[in-house]
Amino acid sequence: MPMLCEQCKKPIQTLILEADFGADPLWCGQCLANLDLENLPLNEALLTELTSWMCNFGEWINLETDSFIEGMEHLAKIHDDQGIILAEAVATELGIKVTFSPYLLD
Repeated sequence: MPMLCEQCKKPIQTLILEADFGADPLWCGQCLANLDLENLPLNEALLTELTSWMCNFGEWINLETDSFIEGMEHLAKIHDDQGIILAEAVATELGIKVTFSPYLLD
């Protein structure tokens, strides 16, 4: 049974992994709707890793001053590197293409 996007009502053929404040990190590749991790057939260990990665998003930003902290490039790079690994893990688990959207652009 294919996974359906609740927003566009189409089978999910591709996903985007992108961290954002207040949103789960997986998005429908067709309509860009944010997807609920709990509705995807991912194993518990991978769900935990994705949730942890999501919660660490923006640790390089001082939210009180809306500014970057010292060493932000290093922290964001580590987060992006973890995102690449997670995107590959999700793609393997679900058998579909997963595109990673990094915070830092090369």
